[in-house]
Amino acid sequence: MVRPLPTRRTTFLVIETKPALILVEDDLSVLHALRRLMLSAGFQVMAFDRPRAVLDSELPKTDACLIVDVHLPEMNGVQLCETLAASGCRLPVIMITGSLDEATRELTHRAKAVAVLFKPFYPRCAVGSDF
Repeated sequence: MVRPLPTRRTTFLVIETKPALILVEDDLSVLHALRRLMLSAGFQVMAFDRPRAVLDSELPKTDACLIVDVHLPEMNGVQLCETLAASGCRLPVIMITGSLDEATRELTHRAKAVAVLFKPFYPRCAVGSDF
């Protein structure tokens, strides 16, 4: 009597990772709140309170997104994004700002951001976006 060979089931464990978020915000209360919010949503978060700290850090090359305040000390958020782009960083950018003036709107257009969030914004607005 010939018995069939037992079939072997292969099970794969798929771990879905969310992109890393690189937060740049000089208002420490906003920075900490955004960091906590993004961590609770399962993101890996790198948080910076000034542009120089970002430029001095090793950033992910892929699977990450920059979330940058427009108005920062040392240089504005758009200048930071332009400096990063000139060094080869090609990560998508979300700009955040509390200013609704025309100069700020022009700055956000120059940054080629995938989105602009105007403060104050609702947590669902920040967490529910896919990029």
